[in-house]
Parts: sequence; C-alpha cells; structure tokens
Amino acid sequence: MLVALGAVLWLLFLARGVLFPFVIGLALAYLLLPLVRRVEAALPFRESNPRRSRLLSVALVYLLFILALVVAGAMLLPLLFRQISRFISTLPDMWGQAQRVFQAWTIEARAQLPPEVIAELEGAAANIVRNLAIAAEEAAVQTVVVVSQTFSLLLGLITIPVWLFYVLKDRADAAAFFYSLVPPNARTDVAAIASIVDRVLSNYVRAQLLLGLAVGSVTALVLSLMGIPFALVLGVIAGITELIPVLGPILGSIPGIVVTLANEPDKTHWVVLAFIGIQQLENNLLVPRIQGEAVEIHPAFIMVLLVVASEVGGLVGMLVAVPLAAVCKEVFLYLYHRWEPSAVPPGAG
Repeated sequence: MLVALGAVLWLLFLARGVLFPFVIGLALAYLLLPLVRRVEAALPFRESNPRRSRLLSVALVYLLFILALVVAGAMLLPLLFRQISRFISTLPDMWGQAQRVFQAWTIEARAQLPPEVIAELEGAAANIVRNLAIAAEEAAVQTVVVVSQTFSLLLGLITIPVWLFYVLKDRADAAAFFYSLVPPNARTDVAAIASIVDRVLSNYVRAQLLLGLAVGSVTALVLSLMGIPFALVLGVIAGITELIPVLGPILGSIPGIVVTLANEPDKTHWVVLAFIGIQQLENNLLVPRIQGEAVEIHPAFIMVLLVVASEVGGLVGMLVAVPLAAVCKEVFLYLYHRWEPSAVPPGAG
C-alpha cells in the first residue's frame, strides 16, 4: 500500500503544473462545506433520508453560490475587464514613466546626500535590478511552460464545477471507502490523522480566502478614494497575492506603487503609507481574528519555505507549501505523542 501511495504522490508531483484548478476547487470545497452542513442539519428529513438531505443541501448551496457569483460578476466584471484591458495596454508606458520619475528623484537626492550614502544606495539598487532581471527571466520561462499546458489547465477549469459538486455530495461515501482500504488495527490512527489534516487545511484555506477578500476590498477602496487609476485591478492583485504568506503583502504593493509613480507621483508617499497601514491592519487585527492559530510556524521559516517551494513548484508550490508544512507539523506531533505517551507536550510545565 505504501508503494501505491508513493506512486500516486509521484504522479501528482509530475502533474503539479495542471493541478492548480483543483487547488482552487479544493479551496472552494472548504469554503462551502460549513454552509452545506448547516443547511443539511436544518432539513426536517435529515435522519430519515440522509442521502436525499445531503444532495438537496449541496444543490441549494451550490445554486446560491453560483447566483452570488453571477450577481457579483454582473456588477464588477465589466468594470474589471475594462480596467484590466487598459492596465495591460498602458503598463509599458507606466513602467517607463515610473522609471523616469524615480530617476529624477534619485538625481535630486544625490545633490543632498553624502557620497558614501549614495554609493551604498547605488549598490543596493544594482542588486535590486539584478534580482529583478533574474526574476523576469524565470517568469518568462514559467510563461512558456504555462502556455504549453494551457489545454490541460482549461480542461481542469471546465471540470471543476462538476468535480466540486461531487466532492461536496459524496464526501461521506468517499471517506467510508477510504477507511475500508485501511487495515482495522490502523483505522483509529488514520482517522485521527485525517481529522488533523481536515482541521488544519479547512482553517487555513478559509482564513486565507477571507484575508484575501478583506485586503483586496480595502485596497481597492482606499486607492479609489485617493484617486489612483486602476484601483479595482490593484485591489484584485493585492487580494490574490495575500494568499502568499509573509511575502504576499509586499508583492501586492509593488504594482500600486508603480501605477502611482507613473500617474500621480505626488501621492506616492501617501500610497506607500496606505499599503503599510493596510499591512499593519492585517497583521494586528485581521490575522489574529480570522486566521487565529491555523498555522503556528515562525515567519522566518515560512520565508525559507516559500523560496524553496517557488523553485520546486512555482506559484502552486508557494500556495501549498505553508499549509502542507502545517499539516506535517501537526501530524508529527500527533504521532510523537501517540508513540511516546510519556512525552511532555511542547510548552507544558
């Protein structure tokens, strides 16, 4: 069985480039599952006909979710698509204008700073430019890979609605079938580990999705009130990058700063302060309340983990690295205390 499990994991690793739609589907499943359970618990015939109640609850939640997407899409998608089209078409010009503004500020700063400070800043700038060039080269390579996998990605996106429906509807049957494959003397431990995995992943996915929605909405609102162009697109970018732990807020602020430098350079310091304020709001208010203890991993370790995961698995690797590490940590602690009953839990005493 271990050989079969290893073979499955190896095949999943080889196909990681086309699994991104299913990562999205799994996140949606964790988001919708609590609603399905609440609707199912409220149905009067739940005890007498559990299969029918499960199917009806999934169908109701599914239809409401699709209706919400349609309404939100009708209100926001036309504006978003227009902004995306203009953003892409004007991005080269904005990037050039931002560079010119930054160079003008650099020349002005040189006249006021000591030579040794200027030398340090120029060295740091050279390192940044070199790293950006390396990142651009890697991004170009990744783009070629993604284009080569476009058909598989589209096929995955098309199958996600049907796949998600069956995941929500047949979760109990799938679990029962899985446990039937496990030897009886190991089912208790397997059930406990499955519960740990489900708890960690569900807490993490729901927390990250809520954080992304909150940060994206606040970013779009604040930039719009400040009169920054493409506020909706910049909010979407900030919300998506928020899914990347620790580094996400920094990556999400870069497009907003570039757009401001190109269009409203006098507001650049206010936009930088706004992004810092949103990040502080996230770290001090949203993360403790929304995420809680979903992932108890030190930020320094997370940063190293993200760099390694990006090299191995690209964007998908960055998205799954932290929850996977959290699952491994919790499973290790369970097995450690399961096999060593006399062990003192971390932090006890």
